[in-house]
Amino acid sequence: MRIEHHLLHGAQSLDLHAQQHAKVHAIVGNGRGSRLSIPTGWISITLVLRGVLELSNGDTPWQLTSHHQQLWLDGGVRHVSRTPCWWLCVAAPAQLWRELPHSTPCDTSLIPVETHCPTQLARPLVHIARTHWYKKNSDGGEVVDNMVWLRDAIVEHQDAQHQQMDRCSGRTALRRHQTLLRLLRVQHLIRCNVDDRIDLTRLAAIANYSPTHLIRVYREVFGETPCEYATRLRHQRAWELVRSTDMSVCEIADALGFESESAFCRAFKHAFGCTTSEARRGARAMISVHGHLGLTTDDALQLRTGEATLAH
Repeated sequence: MRIEHHLLHGAQSLDLHAQQHAKVHAIVGNGRGSRLSIPTGWISITLVLRGVLELSNGDTPWQLTSHHQQLWLDGGVRHVSRTPCWWLCVAAPAQLWRELPHSTPCDTSLIPVETHCPTQLARPLVHIARTHWYKKNSDGGEVVDNMVWLRDAIVEHQDAQHQQMDRCSGRTALRRHQTLLRLLRVQHLIRCNVDDRIDLTRLAAIANYSPTHLIRVYREVFGETPCEYATRLRHQRAWELVRSTDMSVCEIADALGFESESAFCRAFKHAFGCTTSEARRGARAMISVHGHLGLTTDDALQLRTGEATLAH
């Protein structure tokens, strides 16, 4: 197994359709305007070290923020850094991942998911990018060892997803994996359109289920219906916009697809037990306290994010 490195500066682009399919490709992007295209049939993992990276599959774009990773194996995916961004990606045809030793078939052990990237997963990614960049003729066995390290770190980090897969219907692991992939497509589409109301019929079509069957299966696996999940995300988004931006309540209501400002205010009060004005006063007071305690802006943002979760 061989590895090829690519460094994308500024507006440089790379299309892996035109690259050798018998290699692992490690990509480092730095700056604004870089573009990466990964074909269908490949598995990739992307980590944003700084900034915000836009990913897209078909006509569905989403953003990957700093210290988050995206494992992707569900069709082609494009990367675009529209703002200054520093990111890493390791990509290879699915067959190369399956050939890694001491593993079950990759398509039944890896699950496409976006999460915060823990140190134990970031370490092999960074190691692959650094070590093989300086060793242009890396030993094939060393590449395999590092890819196994990465693969095992991914699987360990996906313990929650494998528990979800166990709750899926199907007599074999492959069937349960396919069911979970269908449901994750639905979940992914909801996350990518959190500011819009997606018709249940469209979500069911994505999973190739009837609306009634989708609701039942989704609840069995995730403990809530697709509509309840979408509502929860919209509440979290509302909390973030009210507490951490200067947008007017009218602008926030419009951005989140509410019929009116009053409808948004009622929903906010019902979800969090306080008005938007009270929430903003609390945010300003908290920032003032953080300043006296010497906390950084990042610390404050992390605490506010945790507070929103607890408030919900």
